[in-house]
Amino acid sequence: MEKAKELGRILQSLQQVMIEASHWAEVAIDPAALDSQQPFCLDTMTFSQWLQFVMIPSMQRLIDTKQALPKLIKGQGIEPMASESYSSLEVEQAIIAKICELDDLLQDNL
Repeated sequence: MEKAKELGRILQSLQQVMIEASHWAEVAIDPAALDSQQPFCLDTMTFSQWLQFVMIPSMQRLIDTKQALPKLIKGQGIEPMASESYSSLEVEQAIIAKICELDDLLQDNL
């Protein structure tokens, strides 16, 4: 249960840094964008939109319903996509740092 609390903290912090970096949308995406068959919904939305409308809500549902957290294999996670999607701007590096925290937490879940 402690990991779920930590995950909730990371998700809230990730949302905050995304807002500060102007990577948080004020309006919802078109629901059709969720019909993507590509990893990270790359064909229908930006990576930031995927974080906001897919990953964060999905993780929050796991916490709220007390389901098992996903388990990542060491060296795999969301960070490589985040690093590819964001530039070297300091505010975007803060997003990557939070995603690294998330990856580390879920890798420790093994």
